[in-house]
Amino acid sequence: METVTAKKPKMKRSIISARLFASAWAIVRYIPKSFFAPRIDGLNFFKPERIAEFVARVEKVSPDSKRQWGTMEPEQMLHHLNLAVGAGIGFYDLPDESYLLSRTFFRWVLVDWFPEQPVGLRLPLNFVIKPFEHFNFQVEKTQLIKIIQAAGSTRTAADWGPHPMFGKMSYKEWGKLLDIHIDYHLRQFGV
Repeated sequence: METVTAKKPKMKRSIISARLFASAWAIVRYIPKSFFAPRIDGLNFFKPERIAEFVARVEKVSPDSKRQWGTMEPEQMLHHLNLAVGAGIGFYDLPDESYLLSRTFFRWVLVDWFPEQPVGLRLPLNFVIKPFEHFNFQVEKTQLIKIIQAAGSTRTAADWGPHPMFGKMSYKEWGKLLDIHIDYHLRQFGV
């Protein structure tokens, strides 16, 4: 298990920041679309065919893949997904960044209500990859495939730890969050 070291952010810094305002703006912009986008059943993520689809899409990512939005390079995106997906099943030990608003309102909006991730979210801090951080592309890609397959073999909420931002989630919530988050970043790189 890799430990990602970071201090737990102070409550004021977590709640009132430019990152929060950017995320709030992304959420507000997405609300009209959220009423018309197809709903996502979180349990579908755990089906073998969906896992195979995600693995095949990850296989298509190359070091030369061009991003459609955002600032991450392909290996940074893979590392970001490794942290985001792998922390919940014990691959990484990330600190708890949650607070009442993130465990209630943000979780309800971003996991329970929205059928996809809005472009422009800036949460949580420990999933942020700094522009100067670079990673071994092949190592990150291999690790992400391993993590997605491990996530697909889980069977209950007991297989999952708390999310660093949303806290304790149901099995279905984990599935929906992973489905929309992985899809978002693979679409970011055209796959």
